Amino acid sequence: MGIVVRQSARILFITYAGFFLGYINTLIFYPLVLSKEQIGLIRILINATFLFATFASLGAANIPMRFFPYFRDHEKQHNGILFFILMLGAAGYILFVAVFVAFKPGIAGIYSENAPMLLDYFYYFIPFTFIALFLNIFDAYIVIQQKPVFPNIVKEFLTKFVITSGLILLLLNLINFGSFVIFIIAGYGVCLLLLVYYAKSLGALFLKPNLTIFKSSYLKGILVFGVYILMGNASGIIIANVDSLMLAAYSGLSVTGVYTIAFFIATVIEIPKRSLSQSLIPIISEANKREDIGMLEVIYKKSSINQMIAGGILFLLIWSNLDNIFQIMPNGSEYISGKWVVFWIGLGKLFDLLTGSNSEIVGTSKYYKADLVFYTILAVIGIILNVIFIPIYGLLGAAFASALAIFLFNIIRYLFLLKVFRIQPFTFNSLRLTVILVAVFFLNTVLPQHSVFIIDLVYRSVILFSVFAALTLTLKISEDFNILLTKIINLVKMKMGL
Repeated sequence: MGIVVRQSARILFITYAGFFLGYINTLIFYPLVLSKEQIGLIRILINATFLFATFASLGAANIPMRFFPYFRDHEKQHNGILFFILMLGAAGYILFVAVFVAFKPGIAGIYSENAPMLLDYFYYFIPFTFIALFLNIFDAYIVIQQKPVFPNIVKEFLTKFVITSGLILLLLNLINFGSFVIFIIAGYGVCLLLLVYYAKSLGALFLKPNLTIFKSSYLKGILVFGVYILMGNASGIIIANVDSLMLAAYSGLSVTGVYTIAFFIATVIEIPKRSLSQSLIPIISEANKREDIGMLEVIYKKSSINQMIAGGILFLLIWSNLDNIFQIMPNGSEYISGKWVVFWIGLGKLFDLLTGSNSEIVGTSKYYKADLVFYTILAVIGIILNVIFIPIYGLLGAAFASALAIFLFNIIRYLFLLKVFRIQPFTFNSLRLTVILVAVFFLNTVLPQHSVFIIDLVYRSVILFSVFAALTLTLKISEDFNILLTKIINLVKMKMGL
């Protein structure tokens, strides 16, 4: 796990830098520069675009994750796998454009009453989806070659920087909102070009037509995988975004804007999973190829406990300082109605971390079809839950439906891996870590509230983090965490001359 820890640490730093920038955007610039309706529009624009890109890809962005080990051969240009997935993506994009334009009347009927502003930007989805589609394909192609750091810089940081730049231009009245939307799409286009250039710098930009895959015995498996992964990915994106899409239809873009702010506050909890999975995918893929169950079990357990440590303290720090966070925000009082959205979404994300790298293990195995069926079933359940809860509870209903869908999905995955692979992610340290988290949660309730919110935020965070880190380190909850924390402590001592 040494290389995984090093790569994960780098990716974690990049991802946190991106999230910090995202926090500046979402908690400072968004409420300062944009109206709630405009915030809701940007959320729908980006989320729906990546949903469309998932459908349009026809599974092309996931094929390398599953099959690259079978075609890896640099001298033979990896047997044309890049050319194949690019052509598959291009075919899917053409199909998407035809369907999207044909269904415009139906989409207009859904959003015309409560979110008419969205229809003004209807055709912007077409170029944006093209960019998102090939951004995902090149990201996956580079990551599977065990080069995850630069793609993370692009996707986790530079895309946020694009939005930051546009918001600053908007704040200075150098552009209007319509130009801001175009600026975002163009910025994502630049990010795509950077990934293409990086693939070329690696000597891996093999665009010359190569039909080796079409003659391969794996072709049928690839095509079947593409169909199933399309179902699964689309369902996964639906599960992740159906809340905001349906909230906009039922309650309008202003309510979606409030939900966007609250949802983003909660999503910082999932950073550890996103950073760790990028480093683990190539290793898990190889382990599945060798049917090395022992390695998979080690990864499963370590990913669970390490993600839970990082995500758990983040959840505690966010929830304990939520009122302070809303005070920091410009016009924060307009968004405080999303407080319990943060709680439910955060709880769902925390449970997702606890169940470890289950998606990577199943998704790169020969049992991937089962996982994709689970995704499809839960997408339907997610839609039903939102249809039930949003009309009754609004914001809170959308959050509760999303959290419940995440919980159900991970329970099903856990039971599947337990039965088929005979592995599970939990150890006695999982229980001890849970006790630590509960104890620190209740410690927060007895800490006195300082009248100056900045002082309250700082002192509360320092105390809670220190207690959590001390208990986790002393009880040796995670070997990887102890090693990392010890290195950090020693580095600080060295810099301070201690």
